Amino acid sequence: MTSQLNVDTIVDKAGSGGSNVKMANTSTYVSDGGGVTQNTVQGLVKAWIQHSEGTSISDSFNFGSVTDVGTGNYKPNYTNSMANDDYAASGMVGNGNDRYCAAGSMTTALVDTHYKRGDGNTTDIGEALLIVIGDLA
Repeated sequence: MTSQLNVDTIVDKAGSGGSNVKMANTSTYVSDGGGVTQNTVQGLVKAWIQHSEGTSISDSFNFGSVTDVGTGNYKPNYTNSMANDDYAASGMVGNGNDRYCAAGSMTTALVDTHYKRGDGNTTDIGEALLIVIGDLA
């Protein structure tokens, strides 16, 4: 027998407004148009970082450190590992209009990033932004 709970707001027992909601990795949501359902957990960003001057982290989620490997080559390290190396990572450079981010090897522990100029040569950056979507371990 299935059941359905219809509520407008979920709050903690004390009524203070805060609550913790746990969702299984099979939880789904209905699209805006109502025509399709999507997996909620798979659609979430699993890690993001903004770092500058190499290893200086301005802010992040699920990244604990950045290793400076050499000119324009950084390895942000996950706090919680990815399930495998089959995930998506996208990055951009916050300064300079002729620079871009290229992904190197991706492991369950880190994503190897290379920041390059328009001519293809690696370059150190002032600010870098990176997001990761995929399955956590």
